Amino acid sequence: MSLLKRIIATGSAVLLCLVSALTAPASGAGPATFHINIGFSSKAFVNIPREDIRVAVRILSQKVAKKTVGSADTRIYNSLAEIERDLRAKKLDAVALTPEDFLEMSPRTPIEPVMVTSTDKGPEVELVLLTRKDSGISTVRGLNDRTIAVPARIVQYGNMYFTWLETLLMREGVYDKGTFFSRVKETKNPSLSLMQVFFHQADACIVTSQVFELTSELNPQISKELKIIARVDKLAGGIIVIRPDLQADLKQKLIQALRTIHEDQEGRQLFLLFQLSGLIPYRPEYMRATEAFFTEHRTLKRRISRKH
Repeated sequence: MSLLKRIIATGSAVLLCLVSALTAPASGAGPATFHINIGFSSKAFVNIPREDIRVAVRILSQKVAKKTVGSADTRIYNSLAEIERDLRAKKLDAVALTPEDFLEMSPRTPIEPVMVTSTDKGPEVELVLLTRKDSGISTVRGLNDRTIAVPARIVQYGNMYFTWLETLLMREGVYDKGTFFSRVKETKNPSLSLMQVFFHQADACIVTSQVFELTSELNPQISKELKIIARVDKLAGGIIVIRPDLQADLKQKLIQALRTIHEDQEGRQLFLLFQLSGLIPYRPEYMRATEAFFTEHRTLKRRISRKH
């Protein structure tokens, strides 16, 4: 399998949607005259070796240069500080962020969210806590001294899985998940977490409802044997932001490319690969539940830390 195919098979939906949108030729466009600097938070990647990321981004940026904006540079950022520095210095024009990064950065750095990822059910992500129906477990408290499987922090939505787990425990007055559970298993992807419960190797797991539904479609026995005991919905997926002072015609060209990526065969195949239906224009309400999600976690953490 070629490097590019391997990246497409395992990479970040946000990364590939953004770059593929930029590579799509705009109808009626004249000669390319633009240059754009595209950034990606390293948190947007899923289980991809660093060097493979660099090669793939270089290949894709060459397509950007040829088909859309005239020339393009790309960079992978390991910290928000680096992203904010380059945005302020106008060395960065567009960047793919996780919702958590967006919420942290937006109060102090001028950025304009333009697109969010969407599935056939809309732009929201739902997390669910699953156990077996024959386990006798029906509450979070019932998981004390049990084993839970959670996708590792390096996978897509990884921080959200752990943030929600900690929130569920702190609501019960529990500060340390390590002492509450007999074991916390980190898996390479959500499907592995789910199968740990299905095969009696863990008592509970946290996955997205989409993963639960898709695996249940493939194996109906899963939905017959597992049950949801907690859920949180309306969370945001990936967010693409730009500099607010980006040149008007370049901004228009970029947004139009993102809006129409699903209209060509390559774009449709890409979205199908990640169980996405497309990119849709950002609306403030898409972030409200996510902001409340992280706010509750911070509030509970401060409250419990004062008691300890």
